[in-house]
Amino acid sequence: MAKSTSAPYKGKQAVTADYEDWENLKELFSRAMDRYDADDITETLPLLRAVIRECHRFLKAHPDPSVIYTGSQHLRDSRSPEAMTPTDERLSRDWGHDSEFPSHVHEQRRRTHHEQPTAFHAIFGIALFLMGTIIAQDSTAALPGEPDTPSAYWLAALDVFETGENLPSRTCGNDARGAGFSDLAEDWRMAIVWGRTLVCLADEKVAYSIHASPFPMTEPAWPADSPFAAIAAARPPVSRRMGLYSATAHDVMVLAMDQFSRGIFHMPHPHYPQSHNPASYAHIPASPHLRPRSRQTSMHSMSPPSQGHGDGQAPSDPFASFSRPRELFTIASEVLGVAERLPDGTQRAYWANWAESVFKQMKMEADMDAWRGPLTAARGRCWLVMGSAPVEELELALERGDTGVLGSAEAEEAREGLAMAVSFFERAKGAQGGGEDVGPLLAEALFTLANLTEDDNKREELYSRARREAGERLARELGLDHADDAMDES
Repeated sequence: MAKSTSAPYKGKQAVTADYEDWENLKELFSRAMDRYDADDITETLPLLRAVIRECHRFLKAHPDPSVIYTGSQHLRDSRSPEAMTPTDERLSRDWGHDSEFPSHVHEQRRRTHHEQPTAFHAIFGIALFLMGTIIAQDSTAALPGEPDTPSAYWLAALDVFETGENLPSRTCGNDARGAGFSDLAEDWRMAIVWGRTLVCLADEKVAYSIHASPFPMTEPAWPADSPFAAIAAARPPVSRRMGLYSATAHDVMVLAMDQFSRGIFHMPHPHYPQSHNPASYAHIPASPHLRPRSRQTSMHSMSPPSQGHGDGQAPSDPFASFSRPRELFTIASEVLGVAERLPDGTQRAYWANWAESVFKQMKMEADMDAWRGPLTAARGRCWLVMGSAPVEELELALERGDTGVLGSAEAEEAREGLAMAVSFFERAKGAQGGGEDVGPLLAEALFTLANLTEDDNKREELYSRARREAGERLARELGLDHADDAMDES
């Protein structure tokens, strides 16, 4: 059993952590994720705090906690029997290819690590990420002495992820192969949540406007016994977060896309056996604080029912629950939620198109009977954003009396995008079990399309359809009453 102990200090008890502690930490983390996925915030908060406390204890026991569950404590410099085990080349030379190796050597050579080197940092970073999403919804959930701003948790999560990515077992190829990691793929879970953390920070950037930052350039002076102080002490001297202060929301989204590309590429496919990279089979719940532009919809209403364990018990295998379509849907939905709120139309269209490309992947992998309504509505939102991107400039030209812009390539592209949005929303309304009310979104798409339509009869028909889909309040917000007056005058 691998064990790690921090250097003892006079008058203080040494902090220790062993493999049993690691197994207990994974179980605790599994319970916290299960309660979060079930929207049981009351139970989630103490569990996440317990995970963060345990991770802090692991960091105090060893600067690289992966040695606790891998046993790769720089064996090359050790005098332990395990460190003296002959290499494959020496075994072949001394025993011959056809000779029988000693049984204990067979056992030693067969052992492989089913944990990623970054498994600890993935758990720690994900716990911080989830705490940030809860604080983003309700800052009063923070206890005295805890940060009450979500960005503090998200920035700490980024530090943890970057520290994990720079572990010696990942950066030193020979050591990694010697530790038995050569057959393991990228830690896709860490990459995905890394990207989602950046999306959350981009969303904060949008909320604080493009000219301000939701977090200070200088780091707070954390107390010495704070987990945030331990995180800051362990991160690389020059970390990527240093450039986030002056970055725009679009810049941060580009960084997130890089992480998503890594994570999606290495994410298991449904046909993979359960034994493939078992430590990676975990669903990270959606961030409820990332809201789409429309007040009538939210990401929870646009996704299928949660598959959390309603009895409050954690699953027997904390990494057995995995759905690639659900992961893709979560990623694309959170990116789309930010895209809908970006101030620049070109950037809105770019990220909506990126989200649409991820949603399209689900057609090849999802059970379409279960996903038809949410997926169709989500793709409609993407096309609504893309189609509406150039509308503001076109409408300004129309207000100046320049009706010729309706024949431009930009106007034609906008009409095509809006027509696609209308088509998706109408199909979402007809999808069995769709659940969400896409009527307001459909009304918005119809109204915007009508404003760009040259033919008077078609324009009046679109206004009428938009009014049927919108309630009185939304009709006033969209200006459909004025549209009716204009039609009466014509």
